[in-house]
Amino acid sequence: MNVALMGSVSSSWHSLDALIRSGVEVTGVLGVDESQAERISDYRSLRELANKAGIPFHAFVKVSEPGVEEFLRDRPPDLLWVIGLSQLVPERLISIARQGGVGFHPTMLPEGRGRAPVAWTILLGARAAANLFFLTDKPDSGDIIIQRETPVLPDDYSEDLIRRTNLVLAEAIVELAPRLQAGDIPRTPQDDSKATYYQKRTPADGLMDWTKTSDEIYRLIRAAGRPYPGAFTYHQTLKLTVWRGRPAHRPISARNFEPGRVIRVTDNDGALVAAGDGALWITEAAVEGGSAMREIISEDDILG
Repeated sequence: MNVALMGSVSSSWHSLDALIRSGVEVTGVLGVDESQAERISDYRSLRELANKAGIPFHAFVKVSEPGVEEFLRDRPPDLLWVIGLSQLVPERLISIARQGGVGFHPTMLPEGRGRAPVAWTILLGARAAANLFFLTDKPDSGDIIIQRETPVLPDDYSEDLIRRTNLVLAEAIVELAPRLQAGDIPRTPQDDSKATYYQKRTPADGLMDWTKTSDEIYRLIRAAGRPYPGAFTYHQTLKLTVWRGRPAHRPISARNFEPGRVIRVTDNDGALVAAGDGALWITEAAVEGGSAMREIISEDDILG
């Protein structure tokens, strides 16, 4: 059994690499063109990896382009793997594959179907996993081919969880490869009665609310962080994109400081800011206009 792979992010690259290393026949690779890199969080080109392995490659901007369908029809696969692609792949393309399409999702399906799964996993303290499943007309609801839980650590940022899930995904593909090659694909139906769904997130959802607990704010910083647009707050009219932070080790009474009040600023630790139940250090931030955080923030300033 052979596959074609379509994708645009790091999970796409790791999937392709694992397929190649496992000896699975890849008939073709379709990747979003490098010109779109700045528009896609966690973008990674598949061109070099495909070319190095001698696999036909086709770049596209929109999956609806005629060249995408022509490329697939010229070398129809048994399975079309759609890994890390935010665009909806029409049924006419999936139907070119003799045995249908395969998707990837990083939650413990049927829990956490839907959008922004990595961010929601961190925000909600939920479970993560690497899943390959058959594509259907309902998002993330098809029969599961393989599912491997991924550890989520207390201080994981999105980039940490993505990196770890990619490794688990690659290991799962290597494990699955002999059955792919034998044409014996496992499939376990999902229990729809246990399904939960995550909603879409936008950059605006990264706005920090200093009246929330320090733990909630810390979760937001980690969830919205790289490769995503980042959590953010304001110092007067300047936007601060907060990339890193940590809760204060010593409890600070919220009664002594209003939320958003800058309590302390140091060269080594950054800015200590009062939250709804204590305080949180901003240890890395980018200031709109390029100034250093230490240059614009002083003790007793208010953020928000």
